[in-house]
Amino acid sequence: MKYFQIPILLIVLCLSGCTLFPSQSAAPQVELTPYSTRTAAVPTLPPVPPTLEPPAPSTRPTQITHVVKKGEDMGGIATLYGVKIKDLREANSKVDPRMMPIGTVLIIPSGDPEQDAFQPTTIPTPVVILLTEAPVCYPDPTGGAWCLMKVDNNTELDIEDISADFVLAGSDGSEPQTRTAYCLLDRLQSGLSIALSVYFPQPPPPPWQVSTRLRTASPITNDSGRFLVSDLKLRSSEYSPDKLSIHVNGTVDLQENQKDANIIHVVASAYNASGQPVGVRRWDSQVGLESGSGLVYDFNIYSLGGPIERVEILGETRP
Repeated sequence: MKYFQIPILLIVLCLSGCTLFPSQSAAPQVELTPYSTRTAAVPTLPPVPPTLEPPAPSTRPTQITHVVKKGEDMGGIATLYGVKIKDLREANSKVDPRMMPIGTVLIIPSGDPEQDAFQPTTIPTPVVILLTEAPVCYPDPTGGAWCLMKVDNNTELDIEDISADFVLAGSDGSEPQTRTAYCLLDRLQSGLSIALSVYFPQPPPPPWQVSTRLRTASPITNDSGRFLVSDLKLRSSEYSPDKLSIHVNGTVDLQENQKDANIIHVVASAYNASGQPVGVRRWDSQVGLESGSGLVYDFNIYSLGGPIERVEILGETRP
C-alpha cells in the first residue's frame, strides 16, 4: 500500500485504503446521505467509561430477536418466523433493509406490545479488541446530533461484524442515551481504519459527554470466497473553497478469473487537521461487475464540523 499527495499522483489500492491530501498551498483547517450542515462542533467533555447498570430483574417476557447472518434479508427472516414483512419492518423502523450488516439485531414482532418493547439487557462481547479513538459529536440543523469514532484494525487479521455503542450524556443529568453504530463495510482489512457514525435524533442538552464501547468484532479466518479481489483507483479529487466538502472520482476494477461482483461499496472517511472524523459516506453501485471489468465511482463527502484535511477511501466487492 502506498500513499501519495493529491492532486499530483493517483493512488492504486487492492481492497485497501487511500489517503487524499489537499494541495500544500491550502491552509490547514453516512443509507448515509450527504451532510449539508456547516456548523461548528459543540464542545464535548473528555470521554469516560459508560456507567450502564443492568436494570432490576423483570417478570415481563423478553422480546424475540434475531441476529442477522450471512446472506439473510428481511424477507427470508420474516418467512422464518412466520410474520409479515410489513410488521417486521415496522418493528425495526431504524434498520435499513438494504443495508443490514452481519450481526444486526432485529426485533421479531410477537403481537404483544409489552413484550416487543422490553429489550434484552445482554451486551455482546467482541471476539477481538480493535483500537478505537476518542469519539466526537456534532449538532445537526434539525436538532439532532451525529457522533463519529475512528476504528483501527491493529490486528494481523481481517475483521468483520464491527459495531460499537455510543453513550451520550448531557448537562441536564438525565439518563444517558445509547445507540449502536455499524461499520459501513462488511470487512475491515488488517492495518486499515474506518469511521463509525451514529445519529441521535433527540440528544440531551449540550455540552455533551460521549463514551463508547466496542460491541462486536470477529476475525475472518476463511472468507470462503465472500470477498473478491479488486483495485480501487482515484482519478481526481477536488476540495471546495471552504474545505467543507470534497468531490472524489475514480474506478473500481474487478480482477479476472473470479466470480462476478454484485455488491460494490466505496466508503470515504473524512478527517480534520487534528485527526478527528468529521464525515463518512458510503457509495453503492447500482450495477454489478463482470470479472475483469471496471466501473466509475463519483460522489461528494461533506463535513459535519469544520474543514476537511484528508479523506481515506476503502473499497469492497462481493459476489
